[in-house]
Amino acid sequence: MPSTIIPKALEPGATIAFISPSARLNDEYPAVIFRGTALLEARGYKVREFYNKDTGIQSSITNRLSELRAAFLDPEVSAIICTIGGPSFTELLPSLIADQDLHNAIRADPKIVVGYSDITGLHWFLYAYTGLRTFYGPGIIPELGACESVDDETSPLAFSVKHLFHTIADREPVGDIPRSLTYAHKLPAWYLEPESTQPTELIPTPGWIWLRPGKAQGRLFGGCLTVMARLSGIRPLVPDWRGRVAFIETATGEEYGRGNPIYRVRAGIADLIAQGVFEEVAGLVVGRPFGYDSPAERGEYISVIKGLLCDGPLAKKNFPILFNVDFGHTSPMVTLPFDALAVLDSEKDQFAIQESGVV
Repeated sequence: MPSTIIPKALEPGATIAFISPSARLNDEYPAVIFRGTALLEARGYKVREFYNKDTGIQSSITNRLSELRAAFLDPEVSAIICTIGGPSFTELLPSLIADQDLHNAIRADPKIVVGYSDITGLHWFLYAYTGLRTFYGPGIIPELGACESVDDETSPLAFSVKHLFHTIADREPVGDIPRSLTYAHKLPAWYLEPESTQPTELIPTPGWIWLRPGKAQGRLFGGCLTVMARLSGIRPLVPDWRGRVAFIETATGEEYGRGNPIYRVRAGIADLIAQGVFEEVAGLVVGRPFGYDSPAERGEYISVIKGLLCDGPLAKKNFPILFNVDFGHTSPMVTLPFDALAVLDSEKDQFAIQESGVV
């Protein structure tokens, strides 16, 4: 596996590229893309959207590969933010894995890459084949294109934007991971009505929950649980989990406005157990799960984690487990740099990143 390459901090006036390497929703949400563009341009950045209309499955694969390569090969682009996740990034992996010229180009000109959910596949590919540090953080359509005011410091958008740019534009250590006071427990109205500007309903954040106490230090790695389970079948992409602080989170469910069904959560964690992930890690951080908002629903989710990781054979491993952190399929969210040194300490109620995400 190549040595880790850390991208340069995002400079004022830099160019940020939008790519859509999984779901192709640019045409469905033009107003949202426009808002995301306007937000970044208001901060002084230039924006380029790499997107061509698809005409079928193979056309989509060709377009996505072309757009991704164009963004990485463009010397004016400093950062790449994915518009959204989706179901189909793995369709690109055979071509990306074989493209040694692209690997070399990425190592020669490392760029900031941000995204989550199915973009877990892009993160794992880039780390395995180029060593590039990437960032598990907001997308354009779900987060940065929100219709909230970024000037309202209480809004999820302001929280997400502040931590994103702290992580990708500041050369100081990321430090203690912040905690939101409120969060959006429903999908925004514009998911069903793209032109809607109705504010998203917020409720109080329950806070962090230590499912198992302890202290740990290790390098961050993880992603969306169900995607991680799939990617583990692609052996060259699988990281060395020894001593790492793993992070996992779960996607929204197939039914609109619902969370990932609990049986899939259980199966995904069981898959990682069977693959030996939790025999190796030093600690685990779990993102706030979408759709599990009542005490009873959270309790059901927690019972799966405890039943699989705190009881039975893994009980003796005794690594700390922190639940309900602001990342993944939730709003607002923090941005997590892959392979950065992190610390967990239940006595101090602390989750912190001890390094800068960029250089």
